[in-house]
Amino acid sequence: MPQYSQNVSDQIMKSDGMGAGMPWRLLAFSIFLFSLSLLGYLALSFGYETYLSTQISNTEAETAALTQKISTDSQNKFIDVYSRLSNFKNLLAGHIYSTKTFPLLEKITYPSVYYNNVELSVDDKRLILSGIAANFDALSRQLKLYDDEKASIEAYILNQSRIVENQVSFRVTLLLSPKLFQK
Repeated sequence: MPQYSQNVSDQIMKSDGMGAGMPWRLLAFSIFLFSLSLLGYLALSFGYETYLSTQISNTEAETAALTQKISTDSQNKFIDVYSRLSNFKNLLAGHIYSTKTFPLLEKITYPSVYYNNVELSVDDKRLILSGIAANFDALSRQLKLYDDEKASIEAYILNQSRIVENQVSFRVTLLLSPKLFQK
């Protein structure tokens, strides 16, 4: 059996002596943090809040002085111009741009195809094209170009195709993407 040189009570006293100051240190640190937070709150509440209130009052006084310098007639004119500009901005934001359809047609028209009639319905987002193709092969290649243009053309419908004087006359309806009409 092992032999101990000290008795149990001496060992307990020795182990308690090492950690006895820890709770007091933690309490003192907590009190320090609390007092620091309280001091910061009081400084912000009484010092900075007063400063901000003074700044707000000064700004309001400057605004009131500027308002007195500008005549009522000038204020009404400014409001009228601002209102018109705002209405103009709203009108332009909802404006439909149909000018993108012609560059699109240039881009996707097969060389041996030409159009003799174009009808654009912006409300329905439809473009109805009547044209002449050299032959049915040229017409099928033209339809393939419509099919490949997924960004601007959602779908197409071949309404009519017939041979007239060794050429193919056709009528096609393109269902256009709404993105095509945006700025």
